[in-house]
Amino acid sequence: MSRVRPDAPSGLTRVAIAMAVSFLPLLPLALGASDLGDVANLLGLAGAIVMWWQVLLGVRQISHRLGDDRLAAVSLHRWLGGCGAFLVLLHPLLETVVDRQDWAYVLVPDFTWAESAYASLGRLAFLMFLALWLTSTLARYLIGHRVWRYAHYLSYPLLALVFVHSWGLGGYLTETPWLLAYWLGLAVTFAGVVCWRLSVSRWAVPYRLAGVERLSPTVSAYTFRALGRALDPQPGQFCYLRTSLRSRAHPFSVVRGGGKELTFAVKDAGSFTERLRALEPGAVVHLDGPYGTFTRAAQAGPRRPAVLIAGGIGVTPFVELVRRNDDLPLSLVHVVASPQEAVFGAELRRRLGERYQEVVRPDRPAIPVTPRARYFICGSPRFVEATAAGLRASGARRDQLYTERFDC
Repeated sequence: MSRVRPDAPSGLTRVAIAMAVSFLPLLPLALGASDLGDVANLLGLAGAIVMWWQVLLGVRQISHRLGDDRLAAVSLHRWLGGCGAFLVLLHPLLETVVDRQDWAYVLVPDFTWAESAYASLGRLAFLMFLALWLTSTLARYLIGHRVWRYAHYLSYPLLALVFVHSWGLGGYLTETPWLLAYWLGLAVTFAGVVCWRLSVSRWAVPYRLAGVERLSPTVSAYTFRALGRALDPQPGQFCYLRTSLRSRAHPFSVVRGGGKELTFAVKDAGSFTERLRALEPGAVVHLDGPYGTFTRAAQAGPRRPAVLIAGGIGVTPFVELVRRNDDLPLSLVHVVASPQEAVFGAELRRRLGERYQEVVRPDRPAIPVTPRARYFICGSPRFVEATAAGLRASGARRDQLYTERFDC
């Protein structure tokens, strides 16, 4: 799932400040740059720092500690990919101009002698970066999610090659001892992050499957009980779930929390939910979280009307919000394909009364726009985009809209 917030969270601001500080060691070198070769070297160092931050923000357990809005960190991670692409592409092109070489200088490795070998490590890193960038941009919708995910693992050997490449060729690092110490600090931190990333699944919190309830023809509720330490998600937050330590983690919103048990409502979609349905009572899964700040604005700050708009299974972030906040001015519009798919409908109608509206497609909900209301939209990407566009056309401001998208 991915999410868009209209305002910049304080956690993300802290990350942006830390990123700016991380570039300060390059400032005196930039002021003293005297030729195109110096500029090429500085762009290479800057590109490496951008990729260093991209790797850090790509590990959710680390980015969550830097700022609590995990999905905003993902957006920053993607944005850095574009910045890194610019710097990484410009660095070898300028080096080619400085050394008066042809295009083969950038792409063809040469390990015949020491300096060319270190330069060739940079060429290998450049080719890896091209593969990573292409699978994340131009070819993203032409390849499967699994291929895209595995391609992302190239970022680890890629950045390792960049550190060795820059250290071996020297340049600014050889001439400036304090910069070399800084560079080695970045490299050691990167190595620690990689070790954390490869082993973090083993530190996930174990839960045991306590029960399964079929809520609709396509949605089941899974209740898990903690075997030890229990997670404590707030309304609207989600956790990542693994059916085994080696399996891929998938995010699901918590529909009931508190105490030792957590419940998730999961729609049948894909091979992972098939494995989830095949679990026997007592099976052990591993949870990681909680994450997300989607509905925080509805619970904190000035009391303003909160209009919750859900498409299908997109109702899940709102269920616990309604349960725990009887005193808030909440209303909920649930758009479903059929009445049978309105999961939690009876409970939500009982709690909200006339403030709960069930809309069966192809009908469209009539949602009045008022200046003080906040609108929280959750569902498929198409549903979220269409609903947000409709609200904007009716006069809603961008800072009134909070959205969360599910990929299924």
